[in-house]
Amino acid sequence: MKTIKLMLALAFTFSLSGQVTWDVTYFDLQVDEIGEFPEVHKDFMNITMEQGRKVQDQWVYRHWYGSGPSIVVYTQYATAADAVNDDPWNALGQAWQAASEECKKELEQIGQKYAGYLSKHSDEIRSFNPENFVGKPDVDWDTNFVFVVGNYNTKSADWNKLGQAFMNWQTKPGVEKGVQLGGGYSVHFSGSSYDVQVFQGFANFVDFAKSITTDSVADSTYAADFWSEVDGDHEDQIYVHIGHLVKGKFDLAGPNR
Repeated sequence: MKTIKLMLALAFTFSLSGQVTWDVTYFDLQVDEIGEFPEVHKDFMNITMEQGRKVQDQWVYRHWYGSGPSIVVYTQYATAADAVNDDPWNALGQAWQAASEECKKELEQIGQKYAGYLSKHSDEIRSFNPENFVGKPDVDWDTNFVFVVGNYNTKSADWNKLGQAFMNWQTKPGVEKGVQLGGGYSVHFSGSSYDVQVFQGFANFVDFAKSITTDSVADSTYAADFWSEVDGDHEDQIYVHIGHLVKGKFDLAGPNR
């Protein structure tokens, strides 16, 4: 099965230049696990990233509203092949081999804890073109900003047509008017999920509320273009940012974390 996935990933890599791959992991955790997850994830990532993993970037969010998972992790790779071949457990094993006896016990505890989280997860692979993102200049992303996600299927299977229509309708006007920090969309590659996933970042819930209650924020001339492409039901989720990678180290949201 991994060989088949690798062949698909290689074909996908050659066909899409200028794009990156997101491995999206959804965790369904208990309340007490949600509270401890950020620190355990930080330790796990910092240990395994030191072993030469090909992770380019990673952003982690905690669920706030909707019926979605309690934690979602977006891990970015240069190619789909890198995503398929990435093995954090091998990286943890390398760290364990080089550690002292005392440190080995600590690494084992971190590994056992993280493995417990993964027993309650699902994942998918998505493609993201950085050109399909707009944002305000000089944003401080090291905050608990609001991250809003919308999942849609398309009628015409022209995923970019739907994504661009949403950008023109909601994202670009929101950024230009200062209500939205930034946003964009990704498209499906593998796993069970929607064709297009749009995402928007807001500094706080007040700005998010403005974006959905103030008629002057969105450009309504593009609304029909968007909804005419939507097929069936859609799904919306609201998350809060809890941390991301900075120069290969996991940084929890907020100053000095």
